[in-house]
This record gives sequence, structure tokens and C-alpha cells, in this order.
Amino acid sequence: MNVARRILPYVRAYRLRFAQACLAMVVVALTNGATIYLLKPLIDQAFISKDFGWLWLAILGVPALIGVKTIASYVQNYLMSWIGQRATQSLREDLFTHLHVLPLDHCSESRSAEILARVTNDLGNVQSALQSLPLYLIRDTLTVITLMGVLFSLNARFALIALSSIPVALIALFVLGRKMRDASMQSQILMGQIYHRFQESLQGMLLIKAFNYEDGAAEKFRAENLSFFNQTMRYLRAAALSGPLMEFCGSLVMAVLLYYGGLEIISGRMTTGDFFTFLAAFFTAYAPTKNLAKLNSELQRALASGERIFQLLDSSEQARPAGTVRFTGLREGLRLENVSFRYPGREAPALRGVTLEVRRGERVAVVGPSGSGKSTLLYLLLRLYDPFEGRILLDGRDLREFDVRSVRERTGLVTQETALFNESVRQNVALGRPDAGLEEVSRACRGADAERFILALPQGYDTPLGERGLSLSGGQRQRLAIARAALKDPSLLLLDEATSSLDAASEREVQAALERLMEGRTTVLVAHQLAAAQSADRILVLKDGEAVESGTHRQLLAANGLYRHLHEIQRSGPAALARSAP
Repeated sequence: MNVARRILPYVRAYRLRFAQACLAMVVVALTNGATIYLLKPLIDQAFISKDFGWLWLAILGVPALIGVKTIASYVQNYLMSWIGQRATQSLREDLFTHLHVLPLDHCSESRSAEILARVTNDLGNVQSALQSLPLYLIRDTLTVITLMGVLFSLNARFALIALSSIPVALIALFVLGRKMRDASMQSQILMGQIYHRFQESLQGMLLIKAFNYEDGAAEKFRAENLSFFNQTMRYLRAAALSGPLMEFCGSLVMAVLLYYGGLEIISGRMTTGDFFTFLAAFFTAYAPTKNLAKLNSELQRALASGERIFQLLDSSEQARPAGTVRFTGLREGLRLENVSFRYPGREAPALRGVTLEVRRGERVAVVGPSGSGKSTLLYLLLRLYDPFEGRILLDGRDLREFDVRSVRERTGLVTQETALFNESVRQNVALGRPDAGLEEVSRACRGADAERFILALPQGYDTPLGERGLSLSGGQRQRLAIARAALKDPSLLLLDEATSSLDAASEREVQAALERLMEGRTTVLVAHQLAAAQSADRILVLKDGEAVESGTHRQLLAANGLYRHLHEIQRSGPAALARSAP
């Protein structure tokens, strides 16, 4: 009921079309009943009493009724399909929008396959149910009600006998439905794991082939695929049993009806037309009743999928105060005061008691071993997360007081791995400012030394970049990222190891572009290669999430601490490790 209540608003928006579809269903049910009701006078008057008038009435009337039913059936099918598609379209859009407000760890690569399974497989099950369940449930219920009226008008005692099997069938359907729903839920979870296995193998194919791991990867997939098969067969066994069970219940009722009907006809208390009309009505009513078994299996699958979809829609970011102050740019600087942070689900803190001050126009580098919390510091400045302890101040005001969108509008980010979308060069550069004109985009690209290779592309700025922009070199992708940041004219610039994955020639070109971008801007840069940090006004050294040193390049070398240790390793190679250990 909770899933049905959640889906109802998506259907309620199209209540006029739904009412039209229901009207068509009423017409279908009435024509079914009228067609059956014609059998009694047709048999008694036309075939037994040899009344040709009734014969001609049947010859002309039956095609007319079927014609009306055909039109009504088309209308109901089309309208319910339209409603199902539009409701699913709205639900799909809500899912996509909601994914973009979830925290980063919720949308990490390890969970993307599970999310994809919900957006495709589960949503497909819900869409199928939205199109078919109301159609069959309402239409078949109306048909059964109409035909039950025919049955009671013919013989109330026989009609009660026909109804006797319904409680037993409903109990059986309820029990089977519980099994189908549980099995369907488990199979959808396993489908997410299969999606993840495919995604993992496709992205790591080079490594799999290089280490001859094809057999190992196939064996793991085979085990997960077998689990999915077993759960799916649990569902299908219950679904396969429901139809025959309904049919068996119907056959018992039919045997009783044939026995008593034969006695009634032989004794003369019932005409042949009455009995065969009753049987025809019973068979016609039994067909939609049997459909309940099929509908039940589809309903249970849809309910399990609906639960998973609304679980995703109900997931949310940790409670964060929504700031209202608009950030217009740094006037004085930023400050971190005793900031500590731990990622959800992890025991070890990523940052512990970090204090840092960056004045306006300053360039501060953050260095340290891998896993020391360097990138986490940038995530906090973007307010992708909030500190567990301490606070971040922009011009003396807590970051949480600002409207987060305005902070990100005035903050530029360049990362080690450049994210490019399957859109044109112009659209990728204008990601943060989609209203920017071509001249503004071109100016940003010239500043990033990117226009030369852009103009050499087949369609220039309108060239589609393809999936992840892999048709470009690493240096070209980084220069587009720099242009993207420059187009925003950011007050605060965040650089996350922006040159660490490039070759020497590309690194020099990208570094020159970065120098132009950093000029006059407040910059916090994470540097794995210490050469990129040497020109900074100040360097912060992190180790295990704690700030252990701070100062200029010369001061830190003279201090003979962790920074000098890292500097000697990078300058002289691993052999210097033992000699320079602090």
C-alpha cells in the first residue's frame, strides 16, 4: 500500500485520461455481458424454436457489439499505455534529479551499477505494471461484475456455487504472492551485482588481459549469475503455479455445475438455453478471474521494484543547514579552524584538527603522502561535505551560512581526472556558465592554450567529444578543464593534482596555462609533485589527516621534517628514503 500511495501522484496528474480509459473499460465489460446474454434467446428461440428473426438479430447484433468492443479496447489500451509512459517519465526524471543531490559517496563508482539497475530494470517493472495492472484489474473486475449479474439473473443457486472457489483461490494467491515478492526483491538486488560485475570488467579489461585474469573474472560472474538464476526461478515457480491452481479450482466448480445442470435440464426446471448461457457466462467470467494470477505475479514484481526505487528516492544527504547568504567572492580570505572530518561508514578520520588561513590573492599548496586528506580538504571547501568538528570561514562568515550554489558559482575546480561529457567542446567548456557566448568561451580557451587544437577538430567548437572525451590527449583534456574553470572567473580556485598524470611536455604546457589562471586569484592547490608547490606563498603538509608542517619551500626544507623527506625522495628517487627519513 505504501508503494501504491507513492506512485499515485504520478498517475493523478493524468486523471482525465484515466477517467476516459475507465469509461472505455466499462464499455468493454458491458459488451462482454451483452454478448453472453444474447446466447439464451439465440439458443431457445433461434435454434430450438426455429425463429429466424432471432437468428438474423444475432447475425447483425453480434458483429456490432464486437465492433464497439474493439474500438473501446483500442481506446483503453492506448490511454493506459500513454499514462504508464508519462508517469514513468516523471518518475525517471525525479530519480535523475535526486541523484544529483545525493552525497558523493552515495554516487561512487562502486554503487553506480546498483543505481543503474534501479533506474533501468526496476523502473521497467514499474512501468509495465502501470500500463497493465489498472487496465486488467479495472476492466476484468467490471467484466466479472457484469457477468456475475448475468449468472444471478439466470440461476442464483448456481451462481453461488460458482463463487465458492474464490476464497480458496485468493488465499493461495496471497501465499504465492509473498513468495514472488521476496524472490523478486532478491533477484533485483542480484541484478545490480551483475551490472556492477559487467561495469567492473569493462573498465578494467586492460588489467584483466594483462594478468590473464579472464578465467577468474568469468568464474566470479558465473557464480553471481547462478545466484540470480536461482532467485529468478523461485519467482517463476510461484508464478507458474498460480495459473494452474486457479484452473484446478475452476475445474472443480465446473464439475459441480455440470452435475446439477444436467439434473435441472433432465427434470425440465431449466432450459438448454439457460444452462449453456450460464456456462458461457461462467467461462467468460472465469478467464478474467484467472488473469488475477498473472496480475498477482506482475504486481509482486512491481511492488518489489517500487520499494527499491523509493528507497533510492528517500535516501538523502546528511542533515545540512541550508545557507541563504549569497556569496559574491572573497574580499579578505578563507580560514579553516580546527577542522575534522570522517567519511560516512569509515572509522579513521580523513582530517583531524586542521587549521589553515589563506588570505585573498594568496597561493597555498597542500602536500603530503597519499591518503593524508589533501583532496578531502578541497571537498570541504566546495561544501560537498561538512566538517564533523570545527568550521570553515569565508571572509569571517561560516561557510554553512552561504547558499551553496553561489559558493560553487564563484569557485573554480581543476582535478587530476578531467570529466568531459558526450557533448560539444563549447558545451563542455561552458558547463558552469551555459549562457556564455562563443566569444567568451573562445577567450577562455585561448587563455588555457586550447584553441589551437580545438580549431583543428572537424567541427571546431561544435565537435562532439564522445564518451569521456577519450578522443583527446590527457593534456588537451586538462586544458579544456582549465578553460572551463577560467570561464567562471572564479574568486577561489581549487587545483587537485592537475598535472600529475601528464607527460613532461604536456605538463609544461598545462602548468603554463595554470599559472595564467592562478594569477591574481586565491588558490588552494593539492600537489603530489612538490615542484608544483615550490612557488606557493605557503605550503601546508598533511600526514594521516593532521597538519604537521607549514611554511614556505625554503623554510620547510630547513626544518628537515616530512616535507624535506618527501622532497629528497622525489629528487633522488627511492634510494634516498633511508638517508632522508626524519
